[in-house]
Amino acid sequence: MAALLAVLIAVVGCSPPSPEPTYATVTIGPLTYRVEVAQTVEQQREGLGNRESVPAGTGMLFQFGSRGEQQVWMAGMTIKLDIAWIIDSEVLAVDTVTPCLELDQNACPRWTSPAPVDALLEVPAHSLTGVDPGVRVSIEH
Repeated sequence: MAALLAVLIAVVGCSPPSPEPTYATVTIGPLTYRVEVAQTVEQQREGLGNRESVPAGTGMLFQFGSRGEQQVWMAGMTIKLDIAWIIDSEVLAVDTVTPCLELDQNACPRWTSPAPVDALLEVPAHSLTGVDPGVRVSIEH
């Protein structure tokens, strides 16, 4: 009975494992990135948070089921990022967003897409310098 109770306590204390990261190759004009794909709501909420760095050529892709206004916040972040707002496989705009050391996202600034988008890409700050609206985006899973 004690062994069964120990197993039950161990199982109840475990949370389901996080899904293995999925990756995609994103090309924006002449630039190519190997990025994680934020598939779950939790992955989208977490984004690139809790990372000490985002190496050159990497980042995270967020794809949405439909067009809509999207927001990003940098709560708990320590690094700057570039955000490419994407619609219909084209860059709509690029923003460089700054970290917010507050853990509460409501205490941090938010950046809102300039119009409805169907995806966004987060990469290291200044990686997208010179990328203009209208540049084609290719995503290979």
